[in-house]
Amino acid sequence: MNDLPILLVEDDPIMGESMSHRLHLEHYGVEWVRSMGAARQSLQQRLYPLVLSDIRLPDGDGEQLLATMAERYGGCCPPVVFMTGFGSVDQAVRLVRGGAWDYIQKPFDLDVLMRRIREWIPPGFQRRDAWFGVSEAAQALEQLIARLARLDLPILIQGESGCGKEMVAQRIHADMQEKAGERFPYVAVNCAALSEALLESELFGHEAGAFTGASRRHAGVFEQANGGLLLLDEIGDMPLGAQAKLLRVLQDGQVRRVGGEKSLQVRVRLICATHKPLDRLVESGAFREDLYYRISGLPIYVPPLRDRPDDTVWLAHHRVDQLNARTGSCKRLDPRFAAWARLQPWNGNVRELFATVDRAYHLSADCWVRRERSGLPGRDSSRRGAAPVGPVPEPLERYLARVEYDYLEKCVSDNDGGITKTATALGISRKTLWEKLRRYRSEPQRR
Repeated sequence: MNDLPILLVEDDPIMGESMSHRLHLEHYGVEWVRSMGAARQSLQQRLYPLVLSDIRLPDGDGEQLLATMAERYGGCCPPVVFMTGFGSVDQAVRLVRGGAWDYIQKPFDLDVLMRRIREWIPPGFQRRDAWFGVSEAAQALEQLIARLARLDLPILIQGESGCGKEMVAQRIHADMQEKAGERFPYVAVNCAALSEALLESELFGHEAGAFTGASRRHAGVFEQANGGLLLLDEIGDMPLGAQAKLLRVLQDGQVRRVGGEKSLQVRVRLICATHKPLDRLVESGAFREDLYYRISGLPIYVPPLRDRPDDTVWLAHHRVDQLNARTGSCKRLDPRFAAWARLQPWNGNVRELFATVDRAYHLSADCWVRRERSGLPGRDSSRRGAAPVGPVPEPLERYLARVEYDYLEKCVSDNDGGITKTATALGISRKTLWEKLRRYRSEPQRR
């Protein structure tokens, strides 16, 4: 259950009970109040990730609720979605212009509302016990790690660059320490970042005077991780010469420093990680087959972020929490950022997502972490770096505006003029779509 529930403001007992029950079934926390007075009291006590409110209440209306939120939170009001009957649509539009995020016209389909809420806030988005996310794939990975961490076999983690392979190793280390009831070393080295000569020294250490610049003895990562866990990241980039020496260490459990005469006994739990297909490298002769079998005792595959969109939003919220802890701030992820992020391909996986959130976080002018502050408009990141082709017949800004206007008009036409339906399909708010169309229609030069 979430630490911060959704605030539901609804005086109709049947509607309120139905929505409250459905939100609980979807694993959201919910606080249900039935009046403006109760809503004001709740807003004074707690910061909500989302407010769902009837536009007309026994002791007030939407304007009064917005005024209360503005007084309480200033420029950082929680996103509020109003529920309105047909006769209050004009008022709802005014509220959206005045700061409400969206409105839903009664009667509405609860399934549609739940889909929208899941885009803004994934179920369990504030789970503190999760490491990788809240999707089925992330939870299956969590369960697999819990089992494998207790087995004394080498682990091979495979997955695309930036998908969180080192996070898996860190989770295994944490599980091992919890099981043992004591702390022991965790050491990581990136095999792709070092030349073959430096890699051997980094892995096995060296004696003073072993080579030019070796002014003192250096303990390699096997010594440093003795009794603990060693992560060899990007092992698919390890040169063949170093592979042969690594295989000998794994077979004998002994290392000899470069320039040394004695072998040292070491015991480490080995985890290797790579974004390359090692089986294909074995076939091509770029990776030793005997080493491959030695390190792949327990294989783990980390799926890319595009295959688990629910985790995208959870990870974005999680990153904001991490940044808040570092800076002492209390910023929050704009739900529109979450809805946009969920639709992106994130070819750079978690690393790209975190970089985008970091940029938006540090550039935000208030407590909202917004997409427009990320410096990345909605785009397919797979086309990054494509060079422009051919002459530019008009200013870029005007061209992009004209293309966007034509696209939005087509989408509205395809949806029989339905603004709400079109906005939902595009993953933007009704207010955003309405404002874009109004602006473009008032500027003929863009058509």
